[in-house]
Amino acid sequence: MAENRGAAREYQPEQPVEPAGVFPAAPDHRNRQLCLDAGRALALCGVCMAIPTAFDSADAAAANSTRALLVGFLLWIIGACLCLLALTPAAPRAVRAGAAVASTVLKCLSPPV
Repeated sequence: MAENRGAAREYQPEQPVEPAGVFPAAPDHRNRQLCLDAGRALALCGVCMAIPTAFDSADAAAANSTRALLVGFLLWIIGACLCLLALTPAAPRAVRAGAAVASTVLKCLSPPV
């Protein structure tokens, strides 16, 4: 019996071992990162805009708070969609388009150096 225990281990083929730190780099990594960062910023802006207006108790500005709540919610939804778009590997053209829009907006909003 002791002879048969080691026999099964001898006949197993060796699997090729790949280095743990080697991963193929995506060619559009910068676009994905830009799209993800823009989505995070939009989601954060939307939440920062929606939370104070949701808990506002002033009755005089009810129409303005409703608009601000809607705009904040829409910003949050757009930001979440951009984040999900950046994490989806099946849509590289959409990621490039989202990154182009995000870079254009960032160029318009950032001051010239």
